[in-house]
Amino acid sequence: MNLIKFAVSSFAVLWLSMGAAMAEWPDKPITYVVSFGAGGNADIVARMNADVLSRELGVPVNVVNKPGGAHIPATMSVVEAPADGYTLFNWSPPSFMIVPLTRETPYAPLEDFIPLFAGISASNALYVRGDSPYTTFEEFLEGAKENKLTIGVNNLGAPPNLSAVQLANEFGLEFKTLALKTVPATMAGLIGGQVDVAVGQVASIHAYQDGEVRPLIILDNARQPYMEKDLPGVRTVGEAFPGKEAGVWVHGGLAVKAGTPQEIVNKLLEASKPMGEEEFISQVPKSVGYNWVHGVDETTALIQAGIDLYSPILDGLGLLQK
Repeated sequence: MNLIKFAVSSFAVLWLSMGAAMAEWPDKPITYVVSFGAGGNADIVARMNADVLSRELGVPVNVVNKPGGAHIPATMSVVEAPADGYTLFNWSPPSFMIVPLTRETPYAPLEDFIPLFAGISASNALYVRGDSPYTTFEEFLEGAKENKLTIGVNNLGAPPNLSAVQLANEFGLEFKTLALKTVPATMAGLIGGQVDVAVGQVASIHAYQDGEVRPLIILDNARQPYMEKDLPGVRTVGEAFPGKEAGVWVHGGLAVKAGTPQEIVNKLLEASKPMGEEEFISQVPKSVGYNWVHGVDETTALIQAGIDLYSPILDGLGLLQK
């Protein structure tokens, strides 16, 4: 009898101590890993997110930039960390979709991570120079069918390139593609005459003087709220040509390592809620698209939709990892 009482008592003490330890989370600084360099859109929004989490959780949340290596080193630094909520990951299309789909990686995004939310969102647009003879998308289509135009993108296999591929497939076009490494370099190549047309983000327009570049159409299937902020009145492909598709998936947000206790996941979800409020969204730079998706199931479904969208496009380019 005494042995039974001792066992029950010991279990109760253990259970209470575990609960107390969990209730104390967090009790030390949290690391927020970003797989991009400092100063870019992903870094800017990650630091805004970190400030909110720090305020809500009461501990420092430190952004650590780990660019390079096709996003794999940064991603693996979270996979290899303890599942204790003290290491967060800024997931993105390269780390969660494009890289795992095009090469063997030592991680599986939806198996090794718990996605919490998505904030950054972007759509691409088709741009021409301000002095281009193409003043409408319809004029561009006529010209592109008569001449093999050079289209500028940042990298082969990246979202702007995939937008260009979808555009060509949907409208029976053939382009000569020039990859210029970054979206700003692509737009500079457009202005400098290296390419006839370019695919850049909808928000890219804010970096240029009036008349330098002209958006012809937004390469997306449906209109999103942020599009009116960036390119008011510019149609999407889906609006202008019902049934045609030219949208790609560009989102980014926060995840924790799989196996993180549910209590910690819940605290992070609660602490992140202010990021979906207008006060926060109004402070996001104009150069950044923002579309708030919150919750594990909702964000997981969003990421799976991206995987489903990218897979056949990459397969058609011969880039899909079999």
